[in-house]
Amino acid sequence: MTEPSRESVEAATARIGDRVSELRNERGIRVSDLARKAGVSPSMISQIERGQSRPSVGTLFALAHVLNVPVDTFFAENAAAGPTFDRAANGDRAAADELPGNGARSGGITRNAAASATWPEITGPSRHVVRADERASIDIRGGVRWERLTRSALDGAEFLELVYAPGAESDSQQYRHPGVEMVLVTQGQMTIELGFERYKLAPGDSIAFASSTPHRYVNETELESRATTVIIHDELSSLGLREQPGGENEADPA
Repeated sequence: MTEPSRESVEAATARIGDRVSELRNERGIRVSDLARKAGVSPSMISQIERGQSRPSVGTLFALAHVLNVPVDTFFAENAAAGPTFDRAANGDRAAADELPGNGARSGGITRNAAASATWPEITGPSRHVVRADERASIDIRGGVRWERLTRSALDGAEFLELVYAPGAESDSQQYRHPGVEMVLVTQGQMTIELGFERYKLAPGDSIAFASSTPHRYVNETELESRATTVIIHDELSSLGLREQPGGENEADPA
């Protein structure tokens, strides 16, 4: 991970603080009330709003929950980003079936149109593709960086790449929030604490757990670690029991 400049870090910190202050005032919430509901001190909220401190991952989730906004409300949008995804423009399934690469439908049979035509490769801005240098991102306290992997915010979910500097941690203490997290480590090593259990994940290892379980992420190595994650922010608060082949049930490993 390229180290951000001091100016960019200060700008990111100020942006988060401005957004917290704006949302708090819009909702008529006092600093003391926001602090109590988020589980931090009023002085911490004041420092965040003045751009003197950045929230940890746990505090960011808590603030987003209290203010009733997705966590990527605090992201910095990359100026290089192209058009956002337009659901209305993609709502006509019948029309989508005629698009290049989707094939044409006739009598319930799908014909691959690409077999009989050559289509130009799309290299410019797209509402579907996010290039590596176009990602919206946020730098969080503790040496953590989140990069959004979708063109714009999704309803009820986050699709992110987590970048942890050597020794970085999501928070000094375990935290929890509604939903489910699915994580795939792609570089380095990531240690994930779930309650009283600790899992060390190497590249290719994955884990899924209820976000309501107290947890935190730590990079205990001297090298940068990366992971791809999907966080579902709906009322699904546990993975539950699933019926397995042969009639056996498998419990949530967390």
